[in-house]
Order: sequence, then structure tokens, then C-alpha cells
Amino acid sequence: MVFATSQDFKAAKWAAEILNQHGFEAYIVGGAVRDLCLGRKPKDFDLATNAKPSQVMKIAEFNQSHYKDTAQAYGVTRVRFIHDTRAVELEIATFRRDVDAHKGRTKTKVEFTSLKEDVRRRDFTINALALNPATNQIIDYVSGLEDIAAKLIRFIGKPAARISEDPLRILRAIRLKNQLGFFYEHASAQAIHTAVQHGAIEDIAQDRLRDELTRLLLLSSRRQAILELREFGILDRILPEVAAGQDIEQPAEFHAEGTVWQHELLILDYLPANPSKRLVWAALLHDIGKGPTIIRPHTNTERIRFHRHYAVGAEMAKTILRRLRFSNREINEIYWMIYHHISVDDLPAMRPSHQQRMLGHPAFADLLTLHKADATASWRPGHEHKQPEFKALELLWQEYQSKEPPRRQPSLKQDVGIDGFWVMKQFEGDSRLTGPVIGKILAALDEWYRDEGVKETFAYIEKAKEVFNKIPSKPLML
Repeated sequence: MVFATSQDFKAAKWAAEILNQHGFEAYIVGGAVRDLCLGRKPKDFDLATNAKPSQVMKIAEFNQSHYKDTAQAYGVTRVRFIHDTRAVELEIATFRRDVDAHKGRTKTKVEFTSLKEDVRRRDFTINALALNPATNQIIDYVSGLEDIAAKLIRFIGKPAARISEDPLRILRAIRLKNQLGFFYEHASAQAIHTAVQHGAIEDIAQDRLRDELTRLLLLSSRRQAILELREFGILDRILPEVAAGQDIEQPAEFHAEGTVWQHELLILDYLPANPSKRLVWAALLHDIGKGPTIIRPHTNTERIRFHRHYAVGAEMAKTILRRLRFSNREINEIYWMIYHHISVDDLPAMRPSHQQRMLGHPAFADLLTLHKADATASWRPGHEHKQPEFKALELLWQEYQSKEPPRRQPSLKQDVGIDGFWVMKQFEGDSRLTGPVIGKILAALDEWYRDEGVKETFAYIEKAKEVFNKIPSKPLML
């Protein structure tokens, strides 16, 4: 087996040997066994055993992990140990079966049982294999090896029952199918269709839905996965703002690729091999504002326009991301990318102050990638479809990155010595000088410094007076 000699495999094998030495069964289970059979590198290795959690923790070689996961199923013990001078953390699950699984993840209880019952509680046949690391024997109670050979995604037992236990398995099926390049077994696909029609998707907690959608979007086959979300009727239920793009036409002279939906699919193709989470979400949502802002032509000389769709789309994205319980930081960064995905093209012509603020944003690298993918996914009739050039943008970004971090963003306080106390000193005793007024003066001086690079302090006295005199109706005489 490929990767069967990796450090992680050896560590899992060592942990299984320790369990065996204490009189317990121990097997590597789940996706790791599937990946080993396919010659893929497993993400991690999990063990299943007949040892109960209390018995696992009595084994001297294992220490309790500091990691806490309140959502983890009962019967799972996370241990840490040293193997070949390397710190390792591993999940060891006691053989178990679910009780009242159909009532949802948080209400499901478990009973300890045998390996055979344990694998039958899992989702898909290809995830229900067990490997005895002592003998390299694969134990297969559900014909998982046959389905691997046939490249089939098949629910274990009755598909409807597996989906009822956890509707998130619908999205997992789509992700796994596209991740592995497999096919849906007919009865499993029919069960997904039926479950979606009966509202199973609406029973999934928003945070779990967010995480599974993100994993799906991070696949290299994300476009096909999104297509299947639509074909199963899922996209209209979870992201209707994206699905609406199917009915939104674009001006043919700039978008020969077709509708907003077709453009949304194309941009997913032009993302890099390992995109960030915020990049894939910004790419998926970047044009959702076109529907509400479309202005259709009234004459043959006019064309379809989308007035400020970037601003409307950014607000719509914020609503979606809040609905899916993204963090505030993630929401703000994705919002910023969508709002600026068009204007970034004007960056070389912007004033230095605006350039510096945009280049200094933590999401700028992803914004540049989004802009490139967006432009590449926009076809013009009569032009060869190829990667546009972005030399001016790339040069600005390279120059910015070449500077030492402290010099990338000019500092009025550090470079010139001007801050709020300096402003207060200049206008000492004037009752009109409030906190907001000081803020406005500093913002104006900072922008002037970024644009002009002036470092003579006396020049800022006149500039501060000029700004201050524009605030009250009566000019101030210094």
C-alpha cells in the first residue's frame, strides 16, 4: 500500500500495537483505509477498538489530549503520545452504534458494541473498511472494496435511513464523489433527490453547512460539485442568490460566455490549485449583485448594465455569510474583496494613499487573484480566450512586497511625529476642537503625507489650519 510506511501510519500502527498488548482489538478505520486502497495520501489516521474510553486512558503510553471538542460523538478519546521523538495526537474510538440517530447529531446517543456494528453505522461503504495494522488485512462487512473497484458512492444499508440520521451526508456524498472522481450508485442518488425534495437540507445546522460547502469549494473539481448542487435542487435552497444567476443575461460584447451563472462556473475553473477559503467564497459570490441591479436596454444602441453591482453584491454576500455563521473577520475580508473586485483594475492610476491602503489590506493577494480569474472568465467575441495581462498591477504588488514590512505603510506619527496630541497643541484652547474634528484633521494630514511625502513639520501647520477652517463656518486665525 502506498503511504503505508509514512510516519503517521507508523504512529497509528504503534498505537494499535499498544492496545493489542493490553488485550484489546485495534483497527485503522474510515477514510484512511479507503485512501490507502486508492494510493492516495490519507489526511489522518483514526483507530477503532473494543477498549472503552476509561480503559484507553489507563494505558500508560497514552496521555489525554489538551484538545477539546464538545461536538465530538461519545466514545471517542483523543490521545497524545511520543513516537520516534515526534509528538502525535490520535483519535481512538470505541466500537459503537448510534441510538436515536434520526433525532440529530446532538441528540444521538451511542452504545458500545462490535467492529461489525461499528462500521455499519458509518455513511458510505467505501468509508466502512477496517485495516488490521498488525497483519495488513482489510476487513470489509459492506462490500466497500467492490465499490472502490467500481468507483461508486453508495450509502450503507438503506440510503434514506443514512440520510435521515444526518442530512449533511447529502453534501458529503457530493464532495466525496467529486474528490475521488467516482459515480453515484443509482439508489443513493435517488435517495438524495427525494430527501432534498422533502426538506432534508433545511435540517442541517448552518455552521455545519458552511464547513461542508467550504470543503466542496476547495476541491479542484469545485465547478462540477456546484453543478451537482444545482441538479439535486440543493443550490436553490442554500444559496438562492447564486442560483439566480441562471436567469441573468450579460452584455454579449463583454461576456460571450453567457449568463451570470455561466460566468460564475467559469471563474471557479480559473482559481489557483490551492485557493484560500475566502478566495473561493468571494469567487462564488462576486457577481450575485447583478440580478438586483440589472438595467436592460430600451434601444438597440444601449446594452445591459449592472449599476454598482459590486456594492450591492458585497452587502448581499455579507447577509449570506452571516447566515452561514462565518466569523466577522472572514465576512469583512470577503465583503472587501467583492466590493473592490472591479476597482482594483484602476489601482495603478490611484493616488499613492489609496494604493497603499489597498495593497496593505490582508486580503489583497486574494483580491488580485480573484480579479485575474474574473477577467479570464469573461469572454469577448472575436478574441482568443486567453489569460489577460496584468503587468501594471503585478508590478505594483511586487514593488510593495519588496519593501521591508515597516516601510510598506508610511506612518505620519513615526516618520513626521504628528499625532492627536500634536493637533491638540496647535489648536490649544479652542472649544471647537473635539475628538471627531481631531480625527478628520489627522486623516487629512495622513492622506496628504501618503500622497506627497512631505516631511517638514511647518507645512503641516498650514495644512491643519486649512482642514480645520473648512469644518466651522467661521475660519480660525492662528
